[in-house]
Amino acid sequence: MEAPPSRRQAGAAVIALGIGWLLGPGGLGFLRPALMEDGGLVESVGEMALLVCLFCIGLRLRMPLALSCWRTPLRLSTLSFLVTAVLAAAAGHLVLNMSLTHALLLGFIVAPTEAVFASDGHFPTEADDDAAVTLAAESGINNGLAPAAVGWVLGMIGLLGTDSQAIGSLSLLVAWAVLGGVLLGWLIGAGMARAITLLDPERQADFLEETVVFSTAALAYGAALALRADGFMAVFIAGIALSHGGRLRHPLRNRPLMPRVARVAAVLERVTWLGVIVLVGALLGNVEFHARMLVFALLLLLLLRPLAVRLGLGQVAMSAAQWRTVAWCCSRGVAPVYCLAFALNHGLSAPFARELTGATLVVVVTSVIASAIAALPLSRPSPGTVDL
Repeated sequence: MEAPPSRRQAGAAVIALGIGWLLGPGGLGFLRPALMEDGGLVESVGEMALLVCLFCIGLRLRMPLALSCWRTPLRLSTLSFLVTAVLAAAAGHLVLNMSLTHALLLGFIVAPTEAVFASDGHFPTEADDDAAVTLAAESGINNGLAPAAVGWVLGMIGLLGTDSQAIGSLSLLVAWAVLGGVLLGWLIGAGMARAITLLDPERQADFLEETVVFSTAALAYGAALALRADGFMAVFIAGIALSHGGRLRHPLRNRPLMPRVARVAAVLERVTWLGVIVLVGALLGNVEFHARMLVFALLLLLLLRPLAVRLGLGQVAMSAAQWRTVAWCCSRGVAPVYCLAFALNHGLSAPFARELTGATLVVVVTSVIASAIAALPLSRPSPGTVDL
């Protein structure tokens, strides 16, 4: 009997982690990446990987664009994301002996969940499909917000050329970045969806549609950079706009995009994600590991995430199975790696940079292993994914 996609993907993540470690300085030494020395390259790789994953998740996320459907993901990706970051900062201050501002930076780096892992339905058997789609939507949004939040903290501690007295101005810039990214992403995605209809009304040219679809990501990101908006959020929203044909109330039974586009997006996002996991494995050879980092990771994944979900959702009605699935979603991946490299490239002191690197990578590795264990029971992919 063939293993379900979720189990295969979970096993692939652990294997990718092992391959990375084997090829890195901890093993054969074929790869020798170091965040302190190669921060610019790792940041570029992480940036590209995050853009690809967010856009592909947006393309495959077919949740109806109604407030009733998006209320839970929005609360998780804003309130629970913020609570997770604050609680992680408190844990970093107490367990890792970081200053409060440094601990807050760590909190925002490790707070975002992994969009690709969530979208593939790596959940226990009792989890239902709604929880899987909710987690995919939550991860897409908080992955888009995380870089802006990290930039805000860096500005607050004076590492982005921002005076501490100008934190109010910085906050307004961050707010514009997020809102501008959402607006630009939707306008560009909706416009390109209209272009597909005009260029190929009979929907017969796979290559033409794929070209227009994947060029949309570059256009959205470029426009966001030009207007100082959040490019990650713009790319994610552009993908959603395309998947819904640029209409707020498009009936999902009439798929706006050809199935081949969704299949290509699924393969692309998974390959990209696994590539980042290999990079994480290779980076482990240069990490200064301390037992307190593992304690921090376990606290974050086993205690702080469920607590943040409870506080963020409040009285939102969810079944017990849904709540367990959402609360115990602990996967971390592409977004923390990019945010870590971005922070390291903005003048952090060497001792703190080493500790930040170690804590972040330990969280990512622990989350990958924990998510793989959670996927061991037979499970089914969510309807928002493509079964390859």
